[in-house]
Amino acid sequence: MEPPFDNPYRTAPGSVPPALVGRDAELSAVRYALALTRTGGAAQPVIFTGLRGMGKTALLRRCVTEAEEEGAVVLYTEASRETHLSQALRRSLEHAKRQYASVPRKIKSALEAAIRSLPEATYEFPHDLGGVKLSVPATPTRHESFTEALETLNAETRRNARFLVIAIDEVQEGDIRDLRTLVEFVHLTAGTPEPAFFLGAGLPNTPTHLHAVRTYTERWRYFRIGLLSEKETRAAIAIPARGLGVTFEPAALRRLAAETTGYPFFVQEYASAAWMQHHGDRVTGADVEASAPGVRKILEDSYYDNRFRRLTPRECEYVLAMASLGPGPHSVGEIAAALQGTSEGLSSVRNQLIKKDVVFVPAGGMLEFRMPLTERYVERHRDELERRARTAQRDARHERLP
Repeated sequence: MEPPFDNPYRTAPGSVPPALVGRDAELSAVRYALALTRTGGAAQPVIFTGLRGMGKTALLRRCVTEAEEEGAVVLYTEASRETHLSQALRRSLEHAKRQYASVPRKIKSALEAAIRSLPEATYEFPHDLGGVKLSVPATPTRHESFTEALETLNAETRRNARFLVIAIDEVQEGDIRDLRTLVEFVHLTAGTPEPAFFLGAGLPNTPTHLHAVRTYTERWRYFRIGLLSEKETRAAIAIPARGLGVTFEPAALRRLAAETTGYPFFVQEYASAAWMQHHGDRVTGADVEASAPGVRKILEDSYYDNRFRRLTPRECEYVLAMASLGPGPHSVGEIAAALQGTSEGLSSVRNQLIKKDVVFVPAGGMLEFRMPLTERYVERHRDELERRARTAQRDARHERLP
């Protein structure tokens, strides 16, 4: 492959990097669970949680690939607020039917039966003109029918020396009722010689969402996917380049580790830019210095600025206080104390920040920035944010005047 298409770094969201470093414990747990399930043992479902850009989807996709290599029939989909999970599952089944074209006829028939038990898509017309629903009503009968179809599919995969894996990304967006159907099905198979395996990924509030589905999901196995260590960051950058006969100078690796702080999305972006800058068989510190400012500007513009430009003065004041507490999550009371206020009095500001996708609620009474390294962004732009926040402080003083 010729430059620039020989770039070994993967910046597209969800793409699996050549070197998936720092995730050995998670991969080991899934490999054990897959081997146990394949041999008829029930394994704890595994869920990856973490903030955006931590590599949850990439890790999930690597696990799906390994499951298929182990002989699994995988139903893989992504939950969404815009689409019922049942419709997403239907598309997953249709994809599986096409993908597993060489499986025995009875498995194909079981996939077709599961497809028929789920709703068709709902088509919405633009400009609020309504829509056409082609879906099966969400009735107990429909859910029972889907469960029966899953049981048949599970049995047929086992009869043909395969096993069933259900993998869902963005679990926190999944409809409670549809998730309950899947969770209960996996739970019931755990008590049989033909267990299915559940694998998922989602934001840090995923455990709370699953607890609302069924309380026994608290006994599932959860991995919080976080930042890479400096050593892992260097490996994630150096290993793909080494495979193409290129080395990173120590100064370049140090600079990239410091700039990215081990945030996997940033690691791929900055390493990719340094790669595009280099010539020959070495990436130098000068290559990184030349490429880093442009990457930083692009990432700040697309990743943070769009959110922060929309903040009101009171909201700027809130994020400044929250960032001053360091990496989260933080209790709403702790943030309120930093602002010398009460959590009740600041609830409207907090709710607006949630709506603007700046923060989210990982657990009851807690708050966390939606995007990783937001604290660093706030620190870099503190002067501007403080200037905007002073408007809120002046308004508050005027309100206290007699």
